[in-house]
Order: sequence, then C-alpha cells, then structure tokens
Amino acid sequence: MEFVYKTAEVSALNEIIDIYRKAQKFMERNGNPQWGKGFPAKDDILGGILGGCIFTVIANGEVAAVFSVVDYDRDYDEIDGKWLTEGNYLAVHRVAVAEKFRGQGAAKYVIKAASEIAHSRGRKSLRFDTHEKNIPMLTLLTSQGFAKCGTIRLLRDDTVRVAFEKTI
Repeated sequence: MEFVYKTAEVSALNEIIDIYRKAQKFMERNGNPQWGKGFPAKDDILGGILGGCIFTVIANGEVAAVFSVVDYDRDYDEIDGKWLTEGNYLAVHRVAVAEKFRGQGAAKYVIKAASEIAHSRGRKSLRFDTHEKNIPMLTLLTSQGFAKCGTIRLLRDDTVRVAFEKTI
C-alpha cells in the first residue's frame, strides 16, 4: 500500500476525531488506559490542526493514520534514565491508525514521515513516549530501532510513560 503524509486540514477534523475515538476504544479493550475518556479533546485536535502540528497519513484517498509532532516537549526535560541525545529532537505524539488500515504498515509509515519532518527541521532524533501497557506501540518502536531510554512523568496528570529515542 502506498502512503503519503500531509499537514492535517480542518476539513478532516471529524474524520480525525473518529480515528482517535476508535483508537481510544481499541486501547481500552486491550487493557491500555493511556488515553482517558475524550482524550485528545476536540479543541486540542482543532488547535493542533490550526497550529500545523497534526499530520495525516493518506492511503487510497482516505485518512489512514494521524499523528502530531512538536519540536520541544517539557515532559521530556526530566527522565528517569538517559536520552540518547542532548535535545534537538522531534517529539511524536498521539499516533492513531484508522481501523481499516491497522496491520497494513500505516504506523511504520508514521515513523518514516516523522523522520522526514525531523530531518527537514534539522533535528537529530525522534522521541516517543507511551504507556507500559500499549503493546502495539512498544512493539512498533522496538522493531523500528528505537532505544528504551527510561521513564518520564506527564506534567498534566503525573502518570508514568516509557520513553524512547532514535537518532536519525
């Protein structure tokens, strides 16, 4: 399957929200409490689209996946462990694959797309964090050469996440 990525557009807002809600239900069914009810919120998604930090992965004219990137994440300032690099990273968040496209390489493509975005911004690495019970993401990151660097605590709710990094 051929994938392309682009900056998300407001016209895709409802489709993106639907992908996130279904991903949340998938996580819940699989014992992963990472995204609580209503996370990410509609206002956060819209703000991310308007701010240019949410991207969509397109396959066959449909949104196959969605993710966001930021050049700095204050949650990453403190780590119980050690990052591979000293800053100059791109943080990738809120990765979700549409049900129809699960198991077809869309999540791997998100990493490729994020690497291209990072490279275009002069970043040296990609960083991710995820819940210890998010087995699909843990498996993906490990299979794609990310190093487990330790754990971080989210400032918004003081929950622990497993932190990963890969130099590019």
